Amino acid sequence: MLHTHIFANFTSVISRILFTPYFILFIDAAKAEMEKYRRSIGRWRILALILLLCVLGLLVGIIAMSFIKDSQLEEIKTPTCSGKEDINLEPPTDPSVFHDLTAVEVKGLMRYLFSQRSLNLVDPAKARVNNSYVYLAEVYVPAKTKVLAYLDNNGAKPDREAIVTIFRGDKRPPVVEEYLVGPLPNPNQLKEVPGRRKNIPFNLRPINGPELGSQIKFLEEYIHTTLYDLVWESFGGKFRDCGKKCLTMQFPAPFSPAVSGVPDGRKTWFTMYRLIEFFDLHPLDFSVLVDFNHDTQSTVVESVWYNGQTFSTFEELAAGYADGSVRKMKVVFPEENDNTFSKLTRRGPAFQEGFKREPLQFEPDGKRYSVHHNRVEYLGWKFYYRMSPVSGPQVYDVQFRNERIVYEISLQEIVVLYSGLKPGAKFPDYFDSCTLLGIQDKGLVPGVDCPLHATFMDTSFVLESSKEPVTFKNSFCLFEQNTGYPLRRHQAYAAGYGGFYEGMPNAVLTLRTVFSVVNYDYVIDFFFYQNGVIEVRSMSTGYIFPNFHTPEEDPYGARIHDELHGNLHTHLFNFKVDMDIKGTSNRFATWDITSTTTPNDYSAKQNARYHMTKFTREVKATERDGAYKFNFETPKYLLFYNEQEKNAFGNPKAYRLVNKGMVKQLFSQGEGNEPAASWSRYQVAVTKYKESERRSSSGYAYSDSSDPVVQFQSFIDDDESIQDEDLVAWVTMGVHHIPHTEDLPVTHSAGMDLNFFLLPYNYFTEDPAISSKSSVRIELKDKSKPQDGIRIIKYGPEEEKQCVAKKNPYFEMLKNTPGLVVEDGSGSTAI
Repeated sequence: MLHTHIFANFTSVISRILFTPYFILFIDAAKAEMEKYRRSIGRWRILALILLLCVLGLLVGIIAMSFIKDSQLEEIKTPTCSGKEDINLEPPTDPSVFHDLTAVEVKGLMRYLFSQRSLNLVDPAKARVNNSYVYLAEVYVPAKTKVLAYLDNNGAKPDREAIVTIFRGDKRPPVVEEYLVGPLPNPNQLKEVPGRRKNIPFNLRPINGPELGSQIKFLEEYIHTTLYDLVWESFGGKFRDCGKKCLTMQFPAPFSPAVSGVPDGRKTWFTMYRLIEFFDLHPLDFSVLVDFNHDTQSTVVESVWYNGQTFSTFEELAAGYADGSVRKMKVVFPEENDNTFSKLTRRGPAFQEGFKREPLQFEPDGKRYSVHHNRVEYLGWKFYYRMSPVSGPQVYDVQFRNERIVYEISLQEIVVLYSGLKPGAKFPDYFDSCTLLGIQDKGLVPGVDCPLHATFMDTSFVLESSKEPVTFKNSFCLFEQNTGYPLRRHQAYAAGYGGFYEGMPNAVLTLRTVFSVVNYDYVIDFFFYQNGVIEVRSMSTGYIFPNFHTPEEDPYGARIHDELHGNLHTHLFNFKVDMDIKGTSNRFATWDITSTTTPNDYSAKQNARYHMTKFTREVKATERDGAYKFNFETPKYLLFYNEQEKNAFGNPKAYRLVNKGMVKQLFSQGEGNEPAASWSRYQVAVTKYKESERRSSSGYAYSDSSDPVVQFQSFIDDDESIQDEDLVAWVTMGVHHIPHTEDLPVTHSAGMDLNFFLLPYNYFTEDPAISSKSSVRIELKDKSKPQDGIRIIKYGPEEEKQCVAKKNPYFEMLKNTPGLVVEDGSGSTAI
C-alpha cells in the first residue's frame, strides 16, 4: 500500500512538472532548435539532445520521489503516542460511597422534595427571597465507621444520602433548614443533619442570586435617578444609556452582625466601578451600605461614602453636592483599548523576534494511570476524588501499596482578610466557601491551566438555578508530569568512591482544580509521588482587589497606578487531613529539636564546650496539646503513627507532616470576624475524629462570626484524648500580600505557592521508589580497571521512543461551544 501511494504521488508530481507552461515552452524551443540544426549537425546531435531531456526529467522525478519518500518515512518514524489506557468517566450505575450525586439520584431527590408539602417549595426559576426553595444539595458521605466497615470488612454498603439546604423565606421568622434525604436514588425520609443546628438564622445565609441581583439593580437605578449630576461630573460615566462609559455597583462585602453590632442585620457594602476590563481595577471613591429587609423585600440605604465624606442618604449627598457644601472630586473616564493597563491583552516588546513554541510533555506509551468514574490508580496509588459545591476538592481513601495512608484530604475554606481606610476596602473579610467554591471551578484550558495530555473531568451540581443537575466542563484535570528534577540521584565519580551514577526522574501524578472567585484565581493541586509522598499545594493568581487611591490609604498598602491603591490583605487556606497510619488508632507526637553543649575533651582550651543540637520525643496527650503554633525557637518534626506498628529498630512506622506554607494570622483573637476563622490561629491542629466535626468552616461564615455555625475552636476546647485515637489534622497555610506594580494586570503565581507534605518516616524499610523501572544506573565494569569502560543499566526499552502527542481538539470544540469558558448568552454557563 505504501509503494502504491508513493507511486501515485510520484506520477502526480511528474505530471505537474511536465505540463507546466514553462516546461511546454522549453519543449517547443527544443523542437525549433532541432529543426534549425537538423540538417547541419546530424542525427547524433538530436539523439544527444533527447537524451539530455530524458536525464533532466529523470532528475526531476528523483527529486520529487525523494521529497515524497521523506514525507512518508517521517510519518512512519513519528507515530502518534499510544498505549493501553483505562479511562472511564461515564456516570456509574452503582456509584461509590464517595461519588457526587448522579443525574438519576438528583431526579429522584427533587421528585421527593417537591412531594413534601411541608417544605412549600417553589420552582427555582421563579424563586424570590420570601419563598421556600432548594438552595443547594450535595452527596453526604456516610459516617466513616460505616464506610470502613464496607471497604475493609465486607460490611453492607452504606445508603447514599444527600444533604439539602433550603431557604425558608416563607416562614416567620424565616430560617435556613438543612436535611439529610435518602436513601438515594428513591428517597423516603428527611432527617436532621448530625452536629448542625436545626434552624439557622436567615440573616446568616450566603448572598445568593435573587438577592444580589435585586440589590445591584436597586442601587444602580436609585443612584442614576438621585445622583445623576454628581456621578456624571465626578466620574464621567452613567448607569443607564452609558455607551462606552458605563458604571456598576459590585463587590458585595458583608457587614457581619459581629462588626455592625446588629445581631439580626443583613448589611452589605457595595462599591462603584467603571465597566472596563477588568472592572475590579477601576474602583471609584464611592461606596454604599445597604440593609436588606426580607419581610418587605426592600433594600434600604444606611450610609453613603463619597470622596472621603459620609452621608446618611443619597438625598442628603445630592443636596450637599448641589449647594456646594460637599467636597467634590473629578476623575476622567479612561478610554479602553488593547493598551489599557488592566486589560489582559499582549503588549510590549516580545522576548523573541519570531515565535518558538514552549516545551511540551508527551506520554510515549500512553497514560500510566487509570480512572474508573471517580477512582484513580497510579503506580501503587489509589484514591477517590469529588468536588463539594461548598468547599471544593476532596480526595478519599488514599492508599499506597494497598495500605491506607489518609482517609480524607479536603479543602475546607479560603479566606481573604483586607485592610483599608475606605469602607469598601476595610470591611471585606471574604470567606469564599460562602460563594460556593466548587461551582467557581469550570473551563480549565488545555495547554495553559493543565498540560495538553491531561485527562479532563466534569462536575455536576444541584443549585438554586435549576431542578436539574448543572454540569460544568473541565472542572478537574488529571495528569502525570515530569518535574524536570530527579527524585533521587547520586554520582560517585572516582573509582575509589564506587565509580557509579544512579538517578531517577521525578514523575508525579497531579490532580488539579482552579477556582475563579470573581477576581482571584486559586490553583489547588494534589501530588502523588512514587516514593509514597503526598503534596498539597495552593497558588494564587488573578486580579488583586484594590481601592481608589488617596494618601490616607498609604498605611494599608501602596499606590500602584494613577488612581489605584493596592490594599494589604492576607490569604488563608485550611485543609482537613484525616490520617489513618496503619489503621485508625494513631498518635500525634513531635520530635523537638533543642540546643545542647557537651564537654570538648579534645580541645587545647581548658573546660572547652562543644555546641550542637539534640531532639526529644513528646507524645501529645490531648487536643489542646495538639494545637500547634509555630515557633522558630522550638523547631519540631510533626509525626503521626500507630504505636503498635514499629520497624525492626523499634521506631514507629510514621508519616511526617511538613507545612511549608505557614503564616502568622495577626488579627485579634475573638474580635470582629476572626472567630469564624478560629482554625487560622494554628498552623496545625490535631483533633479526635468526630462525625459532628466534619468541616472547620461553613457556607455561613461570611456573617456568623458572632456565633459561628461551625465553631472550630470547640473542636479543641473539649480537650479530648488524642492518644491511640482516630486523628484529624487541620492544616492552615497563608501569605500576607502587599500589592506592587508587577501585580498589574494580574498577580503571577510564581512565589505565591503554599504547600504541605505528608512524608513517610520509618514507614518503609527503604525508599519505596527504589523499585521503579524508571531509574538509570551507570557503573564501571571493573572498578579496578576503569579503562575497561562502563555498563549502562536501564529497565525500559533501550531505544528512545519518538512519537507525536495526540491532538487535543479543545480549541476547535470551543468555537462551537464558547460556554466552556465564557457565558455564551444561552442563560446558563453549564454545558
